[in-house]
Amino acid sequence: MGKGKDLFGHYNDLAKEKGPGSEESKYAGVLFQSLLMLGERRTFELLEEADEKGKKLKLEYNTNAKASSACPCGVTLT
Repeated sequence: MGKGKDLFGHYNDLAKEKGPGSEESKYAGVLFQSLLMLGERRTFELLEEADEKGKKLKLEYNTNAKASSACPCGVTLT
């Protein structure tokens, strides 16, 4: 889990460096949302898997939800 925690910190540091509105900042938001939804352990595991496969985490949304009120319902690798 140490590598996942390090990756989480790395992406947050990049977001701070690049500033609000940057792709790095948006991705840090995805990671934080994942942390809230799945917890530390699962988020860090997914981050490690994404790093190994050259992918990133992405929030999933219910297709029946209205776009303006859509809340994420899961996390996947893309």
